[in-house]
Amino acid sequence: MARPSARPKLIEAALRVVAERGVTALTLDAVAEEAGVTKRGLIYHFPNKHALMVGIHEELAARVERDLVAATGGDPEGASLVDRTRGYVRASLESMTNVELPLIMEAANEPEWMAPWVRVYRRWFPEDGQPVEDLDDRSLRCLVARMAADGTWGYESILPSPMSPEARERLTAAILAGLDEDQQPG
Repeated sequence: MARPSARPKLIEAALRVVAERGVTALTLDAVAEEAGVTKRGLIYHFPNKHALMVGIHEELAARVERDLVAATGGDPEGASLVDRTRGYVRASLESMTNVELPLIMEAANEPEWMAPWVRVYRRWFPEDGQPVEDLDDRSLRCLVARMAADGTWGYESILPSPMSPEARERLTAAILAGLDEDQQPG
């Protein structure tokens, strides 16, 4: 029987480093120490920090994909734009942690780190990319709901403590209410 890969353990250690000390503290030495392995053991799986970052973003994007499937009740190909957006809002507000935002911000200028996120987003929202002025009302409401969910990460990052589950549920309900067909954008 094959031995399980140490990669997941190493990625979890890297995420703990970011969560506890910030993205600037993410070094191979810090991750090796957090994981309880030698630096050589870490380098076997991730030869440099760039490779580690690729692995982190692949893992986080895969988690988001799983959360989207669960929140939507299936794959995107079988769901309407409104249903995919509802799933996105729920997954974003139920699953977000203090780790994704700084890592995504770091990835913004590194195409290889952004690639897993772009793949997931394009799979779920292939129609995105149109100029806002060309969107119909429903598509605009969906875009605004996704932007509100994304903005929650930034909002919560400036709060002295995380939002309560009740506050998160209230915010989710308010964002989803904007998707109602009879509501006009404004």
